[in-house]
Formats: sequence, structure tokens, C-alpha cells
Amino acid sequence: MRKYLYLAAAAALCAGSAASAVPVNYLGWQGTIQYSTTASGATNSGTFARITTKVVYDPATDTYTLKDTGNPALTSSFGPANITSTTTNFTTYTKVSGSTTETFRLLNQDPANTLIVLQYVDYGQWRRATTSGGTTSVNDTYVVFGTKTPASAIPHTGSASYSTILDGTWVNSAGAYAVSGSGTFNAYFGSGTIGYSTTATGTPEAGGAVINFGTLTGTGSIAYASAGFKGTGTFNGNGYALDVNGNFYGPAYDEIGAIFKLRGNATHPGSGTGVMVGN
Repeated sequence: MRKYLYLAAAAALCAGSAASAVPVNYLGWQGTIQYSTTASGATNSGTFARITTKVVYDPATDTYTLKDTGNPALTSSFGPANITSTTTNFTTYTKVSGSTTETFRLLNQDPANTLIVLQYVDYGQWRRATTSGGTTSVNDTYVVFGTKTPASAIPHTGSASYSTILDGTWVNSAGAYAVSGSGTFNAYFGSGTIGYSTTATGTPEAGGAVINFGTLTGTGSIAYASAGFKGTGTFNGNGYALDVNGNFYGPAYDEIGAIFKLRGNATHPGSGTGVMVGN
């Protein structure tokens, strides 16, 4: 069901049915957080993002190909032979080579998805983890991609509101946390601005206390020429702020997808990245 919905959206922009049989380049954003974990905690080496990313889907082999954020020449492909888990919400692919394990957790575009139902934008988490001498080095990359709204379809009047979710990774000296949250995103096309608000938590991957990031808000601007937007967060009372960079997706700005950067202040050091998507 996920692939039917996704390819149906792409097919609407193709000149003929034959076009859907060749690999499709889906443009979007991606962000990576690099860190190392040991039995005593974690060391974070930072986050970074790239706008020029693309995810290549080959319908003939049902395969997704991703590019490394820091080294675009490094790619990895995931197909049916790599599927290790399928639920209503996600399909997970796994590859193992020596001491390195790669996973790709892809949101299912399924009307029964209990997390969020999307048709024009999708996202995934590509994790590469290598263990040596008791230390696990991780590249955690989040990609958001899909059928972008044509620039000509972005209005210059009116507004739109979206219900959103967050999915990402936060790292501090105690370890790595899975970030989740929900909120709203508003686009004010008349003024060319955006505003967003989301409440988020961090669940420790290796045990420990949950982090309450609180309600994260931000404002920013719409880039009409690229059907994109950028927002900067304000530090809240819990000591965190959330920035976003993304695009509108679908023929009529039906959905939004963005990479976020989660920042902590001096009292709450650490950093995170992930995706914000909404409908």
C-alpha cells in the first residue's frame, strides 16, 4: 500500500505510464548526527544537513538508494531482500558487513498508519553503526523526500495549517535518545512567513530517564521560488530550541516535510536532528 500511494503521486507528474517503470529521483533534505557510545555514555561530534539530497527509488527492483550526507559518493541501497521488519507504520531494512550494521527505517504510506498518513512526502532513518573495542560509532541520517510542490502552485495569499510529528535522534553525554513529538505548522502565504509549535520528548535508547524537551516554537520565512521554508526556534524554558528547513509537497502544498536541528543551551548540552512532517 505504501508504494502504491507513493508512486501514484509521482505518476501524476509523469508524461506517461512508462515513466513510472524507471528509477525516480525524489528531491528533499537530509540531516546527520554523528556520535560514539560506550558503556559509560556518549560523545557527540555534531550535526549537519544538506539540501541537495535525493533518494532514488527503482520500481523495477523495489529498491531505495541513499547518499551519505558528508560524502555524496558513498551510497547504500535497500531492497526486498534486506527487509527484516514490517509493521503498519514502518518497514525496516537491515544489512550487516563485518562489524558494521546498517538499518533503514522507512515510514509506510498506508491509510492505516497510526503515526501519520502521508501521500506526497515520506521519510526514513538510515543508521550506520560500527562497533570496535567496546565503542560503537554511529552515523544517524534522516531523509525527507517526495513530490515537491511546483513553485508556481505556491500561493501569495491565504494560509494553511498542518498537523505535524517529529522523529529524530538527540545525543548528550549520557547517551542517545529517540526524539518524538507532535504539533502544528502554519504557513502564512500572504506575508511569506511560517510559525510552528511542537511538544517533544526523548526516550533513551539504552535505559535512563526520559527527556522532556517541552514545547518548541519557531518562526521563519517561505521561499516561493523553491516551494521551501526555513525556521529558527526560540529557546524555551526547558533549555531547548528547534530549527527547521524543508519544502511543501504535493500538487497543492498538501503536505510539508523538513529536517530539524534540535539545540540545547549551556545548561542542557547536546544536539539532535530528525524530520518534521505534516498533513
